[in-house]
Amino acid sequence: MKRVGIAAMAIVASWSVHARAAGSLTSIAPLVARDMGDVPTSAIVVAAPLSSDVPAPHGDELAARVALLVAGKLGASAHPQAAHLDVARALAGKKGALVYLQVEIARGEVRVVADLYPVMSNAWDRVRAPAPAPRSHAFASAPIDAEVRTFLAPIVLEQLHVHKSKHDRGDVLAAACGDIDGDGGMEVALVSRTTVAWGHLRSGRFVVAHQAPWSALAQRAPVPFREPLATAAIASRRSEPRDAPQGTSAPFVPIGGELFAGLTDRGGVALSRDLLGSSPLVGLPIPFSGPGPGVACVRTNPALVAFDGPATGCGALSTPFAVDAPATRYDTFSELDLVGQNGQSRMVVAAREPTGALHVKLGDETTLVEGVGAQMVLADLDEDGVPEVVTTADSGEDAIVISSLRGGELHQRARFAAPGGVRSLAVCPPEELGVPALVAVVGGEVWVVR
Repeated sequence: MKRVGIAAMAIVASWSVHARAAGSLTSIAPLVARDMGDVPTSAIVVAAPLSSDVPAPHGDELAARVALLVAGKLGASAHPQAAHLDVARALAGKKGALVYLQVEIARGEVRVVADLYPVMSNAWDRVRAPAPAPRSHAFASAPIDAEVRTFLAPIVLEQLHVHKSKHDRGDVLAAACGDIDGDGGMEVALVSRTTVAWGHLRSGRFVVAHQAPWSALAQRAPVPFREPLATAAIASRRSEPRDAPQGTSAPFVPIGGELFAGLTDRGGVALSRDLLGSSPLVGLPIPFSGPGPGVACVRTNPALVAFDGPATGCGALSTPFAVDAPATRYDTFSELDLVGQNGQSRMVVAAREPTGALHVKLGDETTLVEGVGAQMVLADLDEDGVPEVVTTADSGEDAIVISSLRGGELHQRARFAAPGGVRSLAVCPPEELGVPALVAVVGGEVWVVR
């Protein structure tokens, strides 16, 4: 198979830095304002009633909130209520222009399409062109977060359900979840000691789309671990709208993502979607919501049979950064850009020592949890701005334990017995009903907890 060299790493470097100092709503507003171009300060910004594929009891309030944020970036005024286009034209009256927003919640994203309409102050102009076409067009999207969720129906973790699919990949060591092929659905990647594969969960089975042996992807490491560790990450790109006539809503389409995999026997690689090409990384890749292209790398230490040092960029061309792990040496690392209900974000970092001690750092406070199993991941599964720490059992019958971190303590929210043994945990971005999902490889099955 063909090995891809520096070109693959150039793709990684081309991703924009997406760490947020604020939530999705305040991230969208400057993007819309930038792409609108010159807008008169006398313009009025009006949002259409919210369109949503999930229950949104305060949907129109969300649309009005987006209008207010966009108006602030444009230096314009905002109408405090959502309105249809004909009403918005009347509201514009003698204003300099109308910025009309179509706000949508779809497939786990907030999507905003904006049009700049001229206002016809002259009666004869209104007769000749009663509905003039927009002068400029803009769009932006961002994932649902805790700030957005306050306008939507809440997620109840105690009502989570497990959906099971069988796999035939043998002893799986790592998993990842995300949209690889750009079809708008989630794919699952499974990494074993011998192969890397990604595919779909269909009719109760893991159906392989592409697979490749490690021997075709990377050279054997000079000093492999006695007990191999593996990692996987899918860095999904933002959705973009298809071209559409001005004045109409452009349907958003996902672009797909990039797959990264790592094994202490082989090292880390960035992979082509068909798994026919690979490019080496400086460490083993992990999902990362901080600076960079959605992936970071951790370094292996064969002498310690663990990882050590900070999480860093994955190659010479990637954006440089370093995030310290809260443990000196660790066999599991997870990071979360946690957005609160006020739209502000904080970084949560967790690392598990090989002894079973878990360190979770939120801000300046570190929580120590003893006796944690080998699998761990951070997420905000109910999108309430409070992090969930998902762990496995350290002894006895294995289990998936979901706990919320509040006040420096873990409060258990759900527990699922896993007698087959949990081999890996991963988090899927919001998709169905705008809800994140947890993926667990349990023995010969892939579980989706949603």
